[in-house]
Amino acid sequence: MNRYIKGDRNFDKQMQLADKDLLKQEQILEKRIQNMIKQFKSNESKRKIERSNANIALHEIISFHKSDSDKLPKKVLLKIARKYAKERSPNSMVISTMHSDKDHLHIHNVISALEFATGKPVRLSKTEFREVKKRMEQFQEKELGLEFSKVDHSKKKRKCFS
Repeated sequence: MNRYIKGDRNFDKQMQLADKDLLKQEQILEKRIQNMIKQFKSNESKRKIERSNANIALHEIISFHKSDSDKLPKKVLLKIARKYAKERSPNSMVISTMHSDKDHLHIHNVISALEFATGKPVRLSKTEFREVKKRMEQFQEKELGLEFSKVDHSKKKRKCFS
């Protein structure tokens, strides 16, 4: 899933045409990544307040409990990625991809630290970010029936005893 990335649909078409030619697919993916990087840099050039330590992009992961995996086909994961982008940063460039190399599914999100084309930062306070996570959890539970993919939102740290 991506948002505000120009020309990306062409890469999907090229991948379909490449069919099972792995070398061709690798070349197409490399061009696609370069296109995304170029667009993130272009958006970054619109930054209004320059800082030497400014974030250009944010990497956030949505992770699901393995017991909910049967309720998470690709179509549902795409729905979750879109919902998260809308809740987290509605006016920013976002790239999301599903990962299944662990015993549980997760979605990686790369989010521009600026709104698209405005140069305005999209920083959230801890409280605001906690609220985004709570809204996502409610959506996942009510709309998708996910029972096990919950987060402890309390500020208290749990102590482990050995």
